[in-house]
Amino acid sequence: MPTTLLIIAFNLVPLAGMWLYDWQSFDLIFLYWMENVVIGAFTVLRMVVRPYSHVIEVVPLFFFAPFFTFHYGMFCYVHGLFIISLFGNDLPDSNNLLESAMLVLDTPGMLLALLSLVALQASDWLRDTVKQGLGSEGVKELMVAPYRRIVVLHVVIIGSGFALTALGDPWIGLVALVVVKTLSDLYHAQKDESAVNQPLTLTDEQLAEMHEKFAEPVVTVNGKEKRFASFADMKRSKEFRMMSGVMRMLGARDELRVMQTFIDEKIAQEQLDADSHSA
Repeated sequence: MPTTLLIIAFNLVPLAGMWLYDWQSFDLIFLYWMENVVIGAFTVLRMVVRPYSHVIEVVPLFFFAPFFTFHYGMFCYVHGLFIISLFGNDLPDSNNLLESAMLVLDTPGMLLALLSLVALQASDWLRDTVKQGLGSEGVKELMVAPYRRIVVLHVVIIGSGFALTALGDPWIGLVALVVVKTLSDLYHAQKDESAVNQPLTLTDEQLAEMHEKFAEPVVTVNGKEKRFASFADMKRSKEFRMMSGVMRMLGARDELRVMQTFIDEKIAQEQLDADSHSA
């Protein structure tokens, strides 16, 4: 519920800009383009700001993050020029994206709106960190998510931009665009939260695989076995954290959830056994 309220509150900022500062369709469309850049920046931060327990976990810092920055940056750059060439008729030089962005940021209320988008992404990151832990997202999922979300949204935005320009920026059209954007944000937020919070029930096949792999509290790292006195000790170990970190980095989020669910069940059983022996 707090996430829903935050999304609605931050998406009301453009309506305030339209009401107080007479924003036009281009102002709104370019603000949503700038949100692309903000999302990309926070995606890079999520990739690199995480606990490191093994040298292999540094791979995102030196490969995936620079690759994503270049590829996604080019995507945003071309997309920004496309939007300016179509709708930025009042800008002096449509080929200079940085200069155009600075001019748009001079629009009354625009900087505050951009800061609200930054605050929304920061609050999402803080929420995910509190609920799941720092660096819980897989690098593979992080790299794909912005494209999947933005492409669908901006097809709608560009189509709406043509309609709004043709109709002379009627208020009802601008409000409709904000509503579409808000609903899209709410849909993706709910989808992401459901994927994380939904309890996992292991299938017979998954249980059999986990029983075979973790018949005992043993972790194999770099070909070396490390045995532990209990599954609880194993889960707290740096070896288990390293194995989990590598799986997360490689995008094996589903497999990681299965493993963690199984280990948690084994730990719960250990606690029940200990309580029955002490009774």
